[in-house]
Amino acid sequence: MKKLLVFVVILTSLIFGVQGFSQMNSKEFEKVMEKVSEEYDKGNRLKAISMLKEDIQKNPTNVVLKAVLGMLYDDMGKKNESEKELNEAIEMQKKYPFIADDGKKYDIRLLTGIVYMGMEEYEKALKWLSKIDNKNLESGDEINFIMGSLNYKLKNPEEAKKYFLKYYNKDAEGDSENILGMIYHDEGNQKEAMKWYLKAIEKNNLDAKINLGVLYAELGDNTKSLQLLRKALSEARKIKDTEKIKVIQESIREIESNN
Repeated sequence: MKKLLVFVVILTSLIFGVQGFSQMNSKEFEKVMEKVSEEYDKGNRLKAISMLKEDIQKNPTNVVLKAVLGMLYDDMGKKNESEKELNEAIEMQKKYPFIADDGKKYDIRLLTGIVYMGMEEYEKALKWLSKIDNKNLESGDEINFIMGSLNYKLKNPEEAKKYFLKYYNKDAEGDSENILGMIYHDEGNQKEAMKWYLKAIEKNNLDAKINLGVLYAELGDNTKSLQLLRKALSEARKIKDTEKIKVIQESIREIESNN
């Protein structure tokens, strides 16, 4: 549960800013969450809930606190209470919208879904994100990447494709193209996979370089494979990404042993 609260604090403080009509600023919110988190992590769940409810009474327009209470109940297995609090938060935002630093109104379900996604509870994330009100509230183009990623993790490749295809032109990092490549790769469509890996590489996506290197090896072109993987290894070392370094080194060793 500590991970959930950390995500809430980070997202609220760094991504969304302060709720427009709230009596509580982001620093005060962090203090509340620190106190609640400390008690919850000690196993004093009822005390943590009680503390949070007191802060909600002091700050009755704070939609985020209400949503956190719903997620706490969910973690405790109290599904009815969780649904009640989260649905009340959704209703509250009609009167007390969640306004970010950019002045736009965001759906509290976006925050809830992202928090669950960060906790790798993908079904719950998809449940809330799929209900976002796009007509009256901002969700940003990034919602397509988030929904694509969720559907990919939940093994819904066709749904994932739809969202990534809506977003990839706006994806500066090339992650959408890389995942599209991975989807086609998994399906055995090597030609389409290569097309999307190359698009991602145009945006200097390191993962795509690794994936394309592996694909070249599958196609029997070990020369191209090793060239690309060694280039990727050099880049991974520059950014000190130990996980990617290990993956690339293992791939290179396997390909070299087959030469």
